[in-house]
Amino acid sequence: MGIVYLAKDPLIGRLVALKTIRAAAHADDDETREFQQRFIREAQAAGILNHPAIVTVHDIGQDDGTNTSFIAMEYVEGQNLKEVLQQGRALSFEQIGDIVAQVAEALDFAHAKGIVHRDVKPANIILVEGMRAKITDFGIAKIASGGANLTSTGQFLGTPNYMAPEQVKGAPVDGRTDLFSLGICLYELLTRRKPFGGDSLTSISYKIVHEPFPPLHDINPQIPDGFEEIVAKCLAKDPGRRYQRGKDLALALRAVIRGEKPAPEPAMADETVVTRGNARDHDRTPTIEVPFPEAESADSTPLPMASSAISAPVSVPAAAPAPAPKAARQPQGFRKTLTNVRTHPTWGRRIAPPVFLAITLLLVIGLLSTILAMQKKQVPVPVVDQRAEAKHQKERQLRVAGNQAIRQGRVDDAYAKFSELLKIAPASPAINDLVARLNSVRVQQESGKQQQAIAQQKLTDGINAYNNKDYAAAIPLLEEAFHLNPNSDDAANYLKLAQQEQGKAQAQTPTPTTSKTSGKKPPVKVATKSPGTGATGTQDIRPVNTAPAQLTTVFNGQLTDGYIQVKVGSQIVAHENLWEEKGRFFHRRSPRAVNVTKEITPANTDIEIWVVVPSLSIQEHHTIRQNFQPGASHKLMVSYDQDSKKFEYQID
Repeated sequence: MGIVYLAKDPLIGRLVALKTIRAAAHADDDETREFQQRFIREAQAAGILNHPAIVTVHDIGQDDGTNTSFIAMEYVEGQNLKEVLQQGRALSFEQIGDIVAQVAEALDFAHAKGIVHRDVKPANIILVEGMRAKITDFGIAKIASGGANLTSTGQFLGTPNYMAPEQVKGAPVDGRTDLFSLGICLYELLTRRKPFGGDSLTSISYKIVHEPFPPLHDINPQIPDGFEEIVAKCLAKDPGRRYQRGKDLALALRAVIRGEKPAPEPAMADETVVTRGNARDHDRTPTIEVPFPEAESADSTPLPMASSAISAPVSVPAAAPAPAPKAARQPQGFRKTLTNVRTHPTWGRRIAPPVFLAITLLLVIGLLSTILAMQKKQVPVPVVDQRAEAKHQKERQLRVAGNQAIRQGRVDDAYAKFSELLKIAPASPAINDLVARLNSVRVQQESGKQQQAIAQQKLTDGINAYNNKDYAAAIPLLEEAFHLNPNSDDAANYLKLAQQEQGKAQAQTPTPTTSKTSGKKPPVKVATKSPGTGATGTQDIRPVNTAPAQLTTVFNGQLTDGYIQVKVGSQIVAHENLWEEKGRFFHRRSPRAVNVTKEITPANTDIEIWVVVPSLSIQEHHTIRQNFQPGASHKLMVSYDQDSKKFEYQID
C-alpha cells in the first residue's frame, strides 16, 4: 500500500514505524479517494485496539502539500513468522502452541470490538523478545460499526493461501474467518508446509473450498495428538463447526501444552462475535437463538392471552356455585357425543364399494407420502471406512508404543515399532529419518558391546599376568583394556600397580641383610684410617633418601579424538584419552580434561611425550630432560592451540 519508514517522535523521543501512502499519478479521483479511505480505515480499525499482542497506532495525518497520508505506529523489533519459517528456525511444540494462543486471544479482543482482520498470515505475526507475539496490519480489516463498503463485488482482499472458504466464495465474513486463517498458520508452523498448496490461484481456491488437508501425523508422527484435533476444528469448511471464539482456541492450545486433551466447548458457549458491514449484509447476518425461559410452576397465575382480554370487563356472579371437577364431567360429555353420533341420519348407511376403495387408497397414499417425507428429512449417516479406521488406529498404537520405548531407553523395541510403522506409512520422511537414527544407535550399541567384551578379556589376561608377577606382559594388556574402556577403574588401578612394580624391579639394587629383630637395614661399616697417625677405625654409612618423586600430567586442548602418552625413562606415567562419550541414546564425543599424577623413581632421565589425534593426522613426539629428586613434585603442562596447530610444553 505504501512505504514504511523508521521515524523518531521529536516531542517525546520514541521510535515509531511511519506508514505512508501516496496516490498514484495515473489514478483518477475515485481511486485516490478509495485508497485514502482504506488507508484511514486501517488506522481507525487498529487505533481502537489496545492489547499487548496488537501493534498500537499512535497517530494519523495527511500532508496536504504532497497529498501523502501517514500513520504513526508502534515500532516493534523482531522477526515475523514468515522469516522464521524461511530461516528454518527451530520452534518447540510448546512454543508454537503458546504463540498461536497469544494471537488467538488478540483476535478475540479485536472481534469483541467488531473488527475482523481478514489477512491473518505468518508475515503479519511478529515475534519479539521473550517469544511474545504481536499481530499487525489491519489494512483490510472490516469495521462492524459502519462505514462505506470499499470492497467492490468480486474484489479479492487477503492472501489466497490463508483465506477461509467463505472469503474465496465472496460470502460474509466474521471472527471465525480469522480463526480459519490462524489454523492454517498453526498447520504450517507444525509441519513447515501449507495445508492447501497449489501452482495457481484456481487450484488453491478449489482445495480450500472442497478438499481436506493432509493429516499432521502423515507428515510428522512426533506432533502431539491434541494438535491434530485443534487443526481439524480450525480448518472446518463450515464456520459453524469451527471454534466460535478466539479464546476457546487459546484454551484448547494451552490444554495441549499442559499435556491434556482439548476440552470440548460447553453447550451454552458464548455466541460468535459477528461483524456487520453495510445495509446489504444485514439480511445475511446469522440469527442468535435465545432460549425461552423455563415454564412457570403449575400453581402460578397464567398470563393473559391478549391485551383485549385485560381491558374487557368481566362480570362475576355474586354467589356462583363451584364447578364440578373435570374428571367427573368427562364421562357424561363422552356419552352425549356418542348419542348424537348414533342419532345422526347418516349413521348406519352402507358405503358403496368403489367409494370405500377410493378412501382406503387415499389413506394409503397419504401414509406413504408421510413416510417418504420423513425419510428425506433424516440426516444420512456417513459410511465409515473400517479398513482406513483400523489402519489409522494401528499407526497410532505403533507410534505411542515406539515413543514410550524411546523414553524408557529400549532402542531395539523402538526400532521394531517404528520399522513396522514405516511399512504402513512408507512415504513419511519423519518416520524414515527416525528409523535411520534408531538403527545407527543400535549399531553403535552393538559395537560398544563387542568393544566391552574385548576390553574385559584383555583386563582378565592382564590381571592374570599381574598376579603371576609378569609385569612386562601385564602392562600392554592393561593399557589396551584401558584404551578400549576408559571408564574401567579396574584397568586403571591394575595398570598403575603393574607400572609401579615394574619401576621398582628396574630400579632395584642389592640391599644389605636386614636385622632379624628389628627388620631395619643396619648401617654399613666402612674401614677408615686417621690421617697422620695411621690409626684405623670404622664409620657408619646410613642409606640415602629414596622417597619416590611425583609427576602430574595436565593437557589443555579442545580435542574430541586421540590420546596422550607420557613416559619417564622406561616407565609409562600417563596414557589417557583426550575425549569422552556423552549422551544416553545418541552418543557424542566431547573434550576430556586430563589431569593424572603418578609416582616415579628418582633419576635424571628423559620425559617422552606422544600426542596422537587420528582425525587431524597429528602424531606429535617431544622429549624433555629432567632431574627428578627424591620426594620432589613436578607438573608437566601440554597445551594445543587450534588456531596455530602447535603444541606447547612446560614443566616446573
